[in-house]
Amino acid sequence: MVSFHCPAAGDALRRLRMSGRRRFVRVVLFVSLAFSIGSTAEERSKAGTTPLRDLLERFSRTQRDARSLSAHFAERKNLNLLAKPVVSTGEFFYRKPGRIKWEYAEPERRVFLITEDRYLAYYPEQKRAENVPLSKFSSRPFFKFLGIGQTAEELQKFFDISMPDAHPEDGAYLLLLTPKWQRIKDRLAMVRFWVDEKTCLPSKLEYVETDGDSTTLTFSHFQVNPDIAEARFSVELPRDVQVSNSLSGLNGNSMSH
Repeated sequence: MVSFHCPAAGDALRRLRMSGRRRFVRVVLFVSLAFSIGSTAEERSKAGTTPLRDLLERFSRTQRDARSLSAHFAERKNLNLLAKPVVSTGEFFYRKPGRIKWEYAEPERRVFLITEDRYLAYYPEQKRAENVPLSKFSSRPFFKFLGIGQTAEELQKFFDISMPDAHPEDGAYLLLLTPKWQRIKDRLAMVRFWVDEKTCLPSKLEYVETDGDSTTLTFSHFQVNPDIAEARFSVELPRDVQVSNSLSGLNGNSMSH
């Protein structure tokens, strides 16, 4: 039997998997932004009303009233290494004070979970998982970049936030997030963040990387304050799953691949 090895295909697969981990990092960042940016918008609006400040104030009220959220999502990745986009679907769950769960269903099952004290990534088909206490990494500067437990001021240290058009398009306002720090600029060119005109909830996110790759997340079937059982934030790992205590999806090294 003769085996044939294609380096390009192997490199593409490895990059796709690593990109998936980086993608989740950025998802955490911008969803965390969605739940924290309004905390100071109301205070700023007292100094004068602008369309952006008005939107953030409305956004703030929505977030204060939201004890829990759930939504369906569709993710579209455009990679230079692949001829066709990679499309994934799944469900998103959030519950205060800090529980976030992404359940990818298609084309490959994956689970990403953040609770008050840990980060868990589970890849059932690979029989692999990462289970790491957040306290082990909370002091690292990159971890603060994620926006977990941080204020809007902390996030604004990393990004300039602007609204190019005061009028909604297709029922949503567009916010642009531009990196301030060179470390972020080296990887991330821009983020487009759409806020639904009626609900003031995130409707779509788009991350554009410096190499031209992009990821778009579109949310649908949003529910505000659904009753999410505690069991939803529990992941049972089979005995044959290899569990690592490394944080490959959230450490600084992953950003350099």
